[in-house]
Amino acid sequence: MAFPHQTPRAELRLPSGKVLPDLQIVGRSQVHLHEDCDQDRVDRLIGRIRADGILRNPPLAASLPDEGFVVLDGANRTSALLALEAPVLPLQVVDYADPAVRLEVWHHLLVRPSDLSTRLRAQGLTLLAASPFEAARQLAERTIACYILTPAGGLTVSLPSEQLLAQTLAAVVGTYKTTNHIYRVTDTNLDTLRSEYEAAGELVVFPTFTKRDIVEVARAPVKLPTGITRHLIPGRALRLNLPLSVLTSPGDVAAKNRWLQEDLHRKLLDHQIRYYPEATFLFDE
Repeated sequence: MAFPHQTPRAELRLPSGKVLPDLQIVGRSQVHLHEDCDQDRVDRLIGRIRADGILRNPPLAASLPDEGFVVLDGANRTSALLALEAPVLPLQVVDYADPAVRLEVWHHLLVRPSDLSTRLRAQGLTLLAASPFEAARQLAERTIACYILTPAGGLTVSLPSEQLLAQTLAAVVGTYKTTNHIYRVTDTNLDTLRSEYEAAGELVVFPTFTKRDIVEVARAPVKLPTGITRHLIPGRALRLNLPLSVLTSPGDVAAKNRWLQEDLHRKLLDHQIRYYPEATFLFDE
């Protein structure tokens, strides 16, 4: 699948020559999710946006090959704005064809034991015992939906068909997402993780996805569960602090985009925009 390269736009640059992110305001019907939202977080975001009157950080998205945009990061922010009945949404649009835009996967480490095998079998899913090595091989070949590592060994979760992957993963995550605390991890060594995180539960290992997978899910009615895909995107736009009134007030999209570009230019002239190339640790999330 070929991904569309970004349409050339008028570029704003820092004095260093660094080009600012591509920030756009688009109609709500053009925006598509590839993952479900976390409704509790959405509800908190709705209250915060209403109270502050601003959206701090725009969702990140990529152009779809046909029309519209797929949200790569920011499903909760997008859902909050849709719930607030904003007719337009702000996006930081990135070039999905750019190899610097990377797609990785999170696995879920459960803090407490939850007897997933019993719960999943009760939903009609087939689980089979397998060594961690064999389970990883089957997952790489996409012959299973995911697998679970427990102190007693591995369990594979059957995949009825490739078209039912999102539904199957949603059923798996749905058994614990509201009843257990989850750590998102990249490692698949259960012993190491249990020691590092002082966790006593299982590890759910998910398949890797391609950018093509993300585009196809964006077009489908059923989305991936939240907290599985992980997009690594350089040059994120943070603290844009876009007034909610801009998104909810009357006016066409072109006029709102002109306002946005003028606001960015003003911030540039006022030395309000800074670029930090260093990798950063945040300790107040």
